[in-house]
Amino acid sequence: MIKLLRKLRQSMINGGKIKNYLLYAIGEILLVVIGILIALQINNWNEEYKDNQLEKTYYCKLLEDVNQDQLLIEKLIRENNQRIKYCNQLLYALQQVHPERKNVIFLLRETISKIRFRFRPSVSAFDDLKSNGKLAIIKDLALKKQLLNYYAEMEGYGDISDLVANASLNLYYNQDKDFVELGFQDIYYVKKELDTTLVNTNELKAKNFPSPQVRKQLLSEGMFNLTNNARKKELYATMMEETQKIKKVLNSKCEQR
Repeated sequence: MIKLLRKLRQSMINGGKIKNYLLYAIGEILLVVIGILIALQINNWNEEYKDNQLEKTYYCKLLEDVNQDQLLIEKLIRENNQRIKYCNQLLYALQQVHPERKNVIFLLRETISKIRFRFRPSVSAFDDLKSNGKLAIIKDLALKKQLLNYYAEMEGYGDISDLVANASLNLYYNQDKDFVELGFQDIYYVKKELDTTLVNTNELKAKNFPSPQVRKQLLSEGMFNLTNNARKKELYATMMEETQKIKKVLNSKCEQR
């Protein structure tokens, strides 16, 4: 084909048909330009298609992360409800005339069980978008803003939850406590570490438990922990609500694949 065009061009020049040759040359240039433009457009279409597919893939990855957040929050809610139950049982036990020390120390410990378990949102997909400069592929600007707010707020809720948990733990390990009267020596993991060849455990047996001062202290601590766990319950409810909102949008985007 190229040889034929060259022969045609040469024959025009040799035959003195300069005008025809110029028209032919212009047409040839236009064909080349059009070919380049078409190739560029096809390449743009391919790149746009790849970006669209990548965008949809990330919507599904983000959805997987949010699903993990939801599962974790559900677990934290179950554990928190257990702590609230033990707080009420502790207050009830301390209102009895002769509460059993072993039961009281067990209930006290359970009011803070796993309270320090930290919530941090799953951010693998979102971090990948940011670190690789791919955040621009999220073309839905409203959703992009919602995602940025979601991760910032969830981090904040996690920090508040940590502060609440630390307050209860600090009170539990308050050095002003009479740990012997409270029976910490009878806690199973403490008891097994007591070296009875060195320590006279008979001297560690509290008498007349609980003293009025200890009863008052424990009632206050039980109420404090109930308050903190109630606060965490509110936090978890808010976090679950935010998770459901972003999950609904991402689920819709992911299903469009």
